[in-house]
Amino acid sequence: AATLLCVVPPSLGVLWALKEFVWLKGIKLSGPKAGLSAPLSGASPGEVADILKSMEEISSYIAVGATAFLNKEYQYMVVYMIAFSCILFPLVGAPTCLAFNVGCITSCACGYIGMKVAVYANVRTAHEAWLDLQKGFNVA
Repeated sequence: AATLLCVVPPSLGVLWALKEFVWLKGIKLSGPKAGLSAPLSGASPGEVADILKSMEEISSYIAVGATAFLNKEYQYMVVYMIAFSCILFPLVGAPTCLAFNVGCITSCACGYIGMKVAVYANVRTAHEAWLDLQKGFNVA
């Protein structure tokens, strides 16, 4: 029973995350449909292409900044991991030191994945809110 509690909830979480990512991947940046008269889409057809280009450009800048932030953060994290491992190893032994490092690496991987998905979803949330506020809330 304890093994099931260790395996089933994380597996369900991963499956749900994959389902949400596939759904998010299906949102294409296309702008409002012709003739759409929503309050947030007061752009002419020529402006829509410029707006979409700007959205993608800004999104790429955000992605570059997020990656630079994570790289700098992980440089500090490696130093912390090495320093704290040197303290842990003689005090509590190799298994605990190994568990600490696996936890650090797992945390870094989760942070990286989370940041990439957040940046990817950010522009899609803005795009969907441009079309319809309810769609924007659904993506958020």
